[in-house]
Amino acid sequence: MAGSLPEVFLTFLRFGVLSFGGGMANLPEMSRVLLANGWLTRREFADGFALGQFVPGPNMLAVLFYGLSAAGVGGAFAAMLGMFLPGAVGAIALVWGWEWMQKAHWSRALRRALVPVGIGLSASTVLVLAQVSLGSLVWFVVAGVATFLIYRGVNVLAVIAGGAALGLLVGVL
Repeated sequence: MAGSLPEVFLTFLRFGVLSFGGGMANLPEMSRVLLANGWLTRREFADGFALGQFVPGPNMLAVLFYGLSAAGVGGAFAAMLGMFLPGAVGAIALVWGWEWMQKAHWSRALRRALVPVGIGLSASTVLVLAQVSLGSLVWFVVAGVATFLIYRGVNVLAVIAGGAALGLLVGVL
């Protein structure tokens, strides 16, 4: 189901406004909304995220792919503008008010209070990514083994190559 440009813009504007801890903190809500609207499948959501991480630039470039899927080229621009506009405006406001904010006691308390919020949002992001990309218990175990191997010092490129070979092998079978 295709979305209208204003609908795509407003959806991603909401994500941009709520991006405490970075855009990836919104991934669980983004997944829920985009899948519920029928703009993406679970697989497309995971592929878009992977593509957004692969290309250079902000880690949320996946919104271009999501907007493109929702409403074509115009949707890609609407999603990008909606997602990145609030952060840009917030950064400009922060620069203008930095000296005042440093002196305000509430600002230090707010920063301390947002740390556990950011940690919780990051944990929920990991869970959503596992849900959309690890379709079965087998792939969950593979991800666990890969994590363990990297933790034990195995070269990351070797683990990636092994995962790619396993994926190709499973795809061929």
